[in-house]
Amino acid sequence: MFAASKILNFWDTDFLGTPGQVAVAILIISISIFYSITKPLPIPPDLPEPKRYPWIGYLWHPLKYWHIWPTETTRLAKLYKRTWGGPLPNFGGLPGAYFYIHDEENLRYILQNKFNNYVKGDMWKKVLGEILGVGIFAVDGERWHVHRKLMSNMFSRNLLRHSADVTRKKLSELVYVFNKRIDESDDAEEGFDIDLQDVFFRMTIDITTIITFGIDLCSIQRDQQHHFALAFDELSFLCQK
Repeated sequence: MFAASKILNFWDTDFLGTPGQVAVAILIISISIFYSITKPLPIPPDLPEPKRYPWIGYLWHPLKYWHIWPTETTRLAKLYKRTWGGPLPNFGGLPGAYFYIHDEENLRYILQNKFNNYVKGDMWKKVLGEILGVGIFAVDGERWHVHRKLMSNMFSRNLLRHSADVTRKKLSELVYVFNKRIDESDDAEEGFDIDLQDVFFRMTIDITTIITFGIDLCSIQRDQQHHFALAFDELSFLCQK
């Protein structure tokens, strides 16, 4: 009985330490495993990038400027004057690193010379699969080539002419709506606000549905957007999250 008690006492104190030490050890091991799984990918040291931080890489920068991210990426491209990017955590929808291609030769290499080497991967399919399904923008390999061959018919002269006619018609509708708003404005000098993002979305969804499905949603002249446009916009937003 005494020998067994000594063994248990050794196991509790000398071998494993105090419960607090055990908890700390488990925490350190868990953090180490989590970091090894989610750590950012290695980035060439000469690649220009916004300020990076341990583990999160340059994630703070796109989070800070996400509301104007296209404008910010354009600014950084002009600032660096070359391909740039940075590391990101490798979990969820984050791939471990992002690269923004600026050089023309790099674009040709990726999109033409070695296109099969640069697949979208499972992350892209997981994030955008709900909205894009198995279409050309969410697949790789042979399935991509099949869709590309089908879509090549969309660039025929007749379809491009039809697309131009649809776009011109929608632009005319847009001018009419603007002129009507001006006529109805109580104070012509004061003017009125226009949400260009909303206008561009309405025009884009109308042109796309007419060309693709032969259906005009009439979004430009609606007070409230069509329920299909609202659902598409919400799904796009959720995919970004």
